[in-house]
Amino acid sequence: MSAALPRSTAHGIACAVVMAEVGRLRERHHPVLPPGTWPEALPIGDDGLGLDSLEQLGALGALAEMFGLDDRLLGTEPPRSVGAWVDWIMSRHEGGDGELTVMTSGSTGQPRPCVHAVPDLLAEAQFLATHVAERRRVVTLVPAHHLYGIVWTAILPAVLGVPVVARIIGAPLELASGDLIVAVPEQWQAMRRLVRSFPADVVGCSSAGPLDDALATSLLASGLSRLLDVYGSSETGGIAVRSAPAAAYDLLPRWRLSSDGEGDWCLRDAKGKSYSLPDHVEKIGEQSLRPVGRRDGAVQVGGEKVWPGRVADTLRRIDGVADVAVRQQANGRLKAFIVPAGSLEAADLAAMIERVCDERLSPPERPRAIRFGDALPRNMMGKLEDWV
Repeated sequence: MSAALPRSTAHGIACAVVMAEVGRLRERHHPVLPPGTWPEALPIGDDGLGLDSLEQLGALGALAEMFGLDDRLLGTEPPRSVGAWVDWIMSRHEGGDGELTVMTSGSTGQPRPCVHAVPDLLAEAQFLATHVAERRRVVTLVPAHHLYGIVWTAILPAVLGVPVVARIIGAPLELASGDLIVAVPEQWQAMRRLVRSFPADVVGCSSAGPLDDALATSLLASGLSRLLDVYGSSETGGIAVRSAPAAAYDLLPRWRLSSDGEGDWCLRDAKGKSYSLPDHVEKIGEQSLRPVGRRDGAVQVGGEKVWPGRVADTLRRIDGVADVAVRQQANGRLKAFIVPAGSLEAADLAAMIERVCDERLSPPERPRAIRFGDALPRNMMGKLEDWV
């Protein structure tokens, strides 16, 4: 396979990037764009996707940031069709030395760019393809504007030479023998309850958050042939992979573990460049590891990084709140314990908290269960403990 970005891959990523950008601009006020990969001949204006002038500018900016583009590569007229977007992308990427930039929130919660060389991503997909040979389709439940989706739903299908179909939880998945399902842990949790039995020879892939071994075992018992669990980050790409529920993850060929202080480890690539791991890990043999805890206190909710401490800080600033604790529930969503201050009625305080959550927190950050009490729950040693 060439080191250049395949056109079909650029096309799929571009549609996902524009979908996310227009969704951000429209917020909740207008219908979303049609899902999937749009035909290249489809106009992007009123007679096609329906993007207004500001949305078209937003799409250009988002594509430029993802694919490393600038205005010098544009034609004399702005792009008028989906194919014109792809032409713009390929004018930069046909040489095989392109880069893709994804955004991550990092430990501060502020978005920052993570730049990846396209040849590295292609090599990663080519290796991962050896784990899912003889697939007939990729059935994706994740978008292709985040790194997991880029590798598994845009690059890997081009490596395998198979089509991609987009599905959503809550509608029929219409699975068939030979499918590869790409999803995040919360979606696998929903499938465990919605899919009574999988067709023969269906393989799954999970990433963007911890995959519970009991969940993996249950899915396999329902007929899933294998379930791959990919450990990685926006900064590094894929780091290691396991066949769940195996305990250890095997490092991808690009990586080696290197000592980073007493009892700690970092990653090194073939050029000797060092990368921090998102978790503390236990080294198992020369090429295997097991994550044992986040470094930055983040958790994954719906495939997105969320910082319970930041959420607690936001709620703590509300008038009428004395103290807050925020934790992740067993179902993956956040919960909050609120200690009221003053004489505000519980119903009024709850309404105020609801307004702040609407205004200042993203959907994954919003606590889905809130409990009130006179003091935060602590054990005999004074340490914060869990609550129900």
